[in-house]
Amino acid sequence: MSKIPENLEAVTDAWLLTLVRHDAALQGEDITHIARTQVGDGIGQSGEFSRVIATTASGLTKNYFLKLRAPLDGMHQVALHYRMYEKEFKFYTELAGQMPARTPQVFYSEYDKENEKIVLLMEFMDGWHSPDQIVGASDKQIRSAIRALAKISAPLWGKTSTLEWLPTYADGYLHETHGDMQACAPIFAERFMDALPIARQDLDRMVAAWPAIMNKLCEGPLTFTHNDFRSENLFFSADDSEVAVIDWQLISAIRPSWDFAYLIGTNIQTDMRRANQQQYIDLYLAELAEHGINYAEADLREDMKWTLLGNATIPVIGGSNFVISNARSFELFKQISARLFDTILDFDAFSVLP
Repeated sequence: MSKIPENLEAVTDAWLLTLVRHDAALQGEDITHIARTQVGDGIGQSGEFSRVIATTASGLTKNYFLKLRAPLDGMHQVALHYRMYEKEFKFYTELAGQMPARTPQVFYSEYDKENEKIVLLMEFMDGWHSPDQIVGASDKQIRSAIRALAKISAPLWGKTSTLEWLPTYADGYLHETHGDMQACAPIFAERFMDALPIARQDLDRMVAAWPAIMNKLCEGPLTFTHNDFRSENLFFSADDSEVAVIDWQLISAIRPSWDFAYLIGTNIQTDMRRANQQQYIDLYLAELAEHGINYAEADLREDMKWTLLGNATIPVIGGSNFVISNARSFELFKQISARLFDTILDFDAFSVLP
């Protein structure tokens, strides 16, 4: 393969042609035109994205999703530090085909570790839609997402050690989140404390207990975890009955319930979560049972105390590092933060802190 471009600006039509020809549906077709438009804005991009449109002499038009490394050096360094490129590449090349959950088809993937570059050419989810997390997903969407989540959680339940490259919170670079939380907490508090249902001393107490939280996240049968299972990483079919999951950069092996806790704790309005919470719990446990996992509700609720606290890395670290002038990112992190800490209080998660 030719050299991976540094950014979208450096992408050429000739290079794109070499990529789209990996799509078996285009074999024998004469590609007469390639076009592209940049897509994506908001939460602190961990990649640079473009829609690629290929047109053939026979009149066939196909859309693709092109993903390159993060465009801003700061986010690029974060992606390298947390092995985001490497993990997503390994997910699509080693795991996606074995997992019953729906993911975008990948036509070409390459990770150049030495030069810190990645390229993924994937299916563009034509006809599918993704909810705005600020507004919140619908009840039907959450239920469909829970069914999809069971297909992610179950296959490697208690078997994640078979993937030597999949990190846990015992790994060095994830264990460093304690320092990240300490450094980011004051910035996070300055930006969002007024919107939270907790006091500053609660936040400080949680951050001080972070080593204990990380240890607890490594206990029990670990599960394969998407780690950012939020509505904007989910594409729904037209009737919201089917789900395709994207953005596998943060995958880890974590104590059970992380993805479920984050889904119901940050992706819907708090009133709706409270009204339907028991049904969501019942549905997740039933779906896991369908896949051969017997998980008691008492264990789920105990695990969620720790995983909800662990989920705080996303608003605290992420909410302290985006460009403050980005109005959408500010509102998104505000909503995530307020909903998550409401859920933490509802599950009495602070009670487990030393």
